[in-house]
Amino acid sequence: MNLTVSVSELRNNISGYLDKVVKGHRVLIRDKKRNKTIAQITQSSVFDKDAYGKALNKASGIFTAQNHPEWATKKKVIDWVTKSRLKNQRTF
Repeated sequence: MNLTVSVSELRNNISGYLDKVVKGHRVLIRDKKRNKTIAQITQSSVFDKDAYGKALNKASGIFTAQNHPEWATKKKVIDWVTKSRLKNQRTF
């Protein structure tokens, strides 16, 4: 959820708005005189090593030499890339 506040509102209740940011809200600070958003406060994201590992394990079996025999060796990969690039350079 986005919360839009003025600088003076933020100054008067900064701890309340920071609590809302911790709960997942985004606070936009606007300058009423200039009618512009001058800053945004969001919660910083933290790298989740476990979630990254699970996603990596889930996707790891997709590209294998069994599924793609043209990728079994380094030479086969080079040949495959070269052929693919030549196919893409053809004219119609």
